[in-house]
Amino acid sequence: VLARQRADGSLAGDAEFFAALYCHGMATLALAECAALTGDAALGPPLARAVRHTLTTQHPVTGGWRYAAGARGDTSQLGWQVMALESAARAGLGGLEPARGRAQTFLAGAARGAAGGLASYRPGERPSTAMTAEALVCRMFLGMPPGHPAAAEALAAIGRSPPDRSGYNAYTWYYAPLASVHAGGPQWEEWNRRLPA
Repeated sequence: VLARQRADGSLAGDAEFFAALYCHGMATLALAECAALTGDAALGPPLARAVRHTLTTQHPVTGGWRYAAGARGDTSQLGWQVMALESAARAGLGGLEPARGRAQTFLAGAARGAAGGLASYRPGERPSTAMTAEALVCRMFLGMPPGHPAAAEALAAIGRSPPDRSGYNAYTWYYAPLASVHAGGPQWEEWNRRLPA
């Protein structure tokens, strides 16, 4: 991963345009997790460069990420970047609060439902289980307690759509268990039991 880091900090490698920022977010998350778990000081500078790239591609007003700097953002892209920033903070990188605040701005715009716990792919669109689960993970990483009414609304929506082999959705199957385990309670056990091995 480090051997393929670009001068601007991107870890996207040779990914095509629509995949590049996703790949960068996932690779940054992996690098940050490695730095946090090992404490290897040599990982600090490349992680800082990667996070700087993440920050420069965040929309300065909406707080979202999409395919390139200046785009208004979508929830699917936001999740990888928020998780990367959270892990980078755990690895000791500071100065991330403004970006975290902007991410919360985006999530507020994508929020739907009576308590604001549901989420759409982009602001103004209909909510989905996948984006609700992803947004809940982000909200909890950004400080929302599991007992918050919006979290309860999101968890209820996720609980109404358990894994179904005939309707595979990678986002739902990734983020719903992640949200459930971070929220605690019996929903995690149900998802864990029903997901295919």
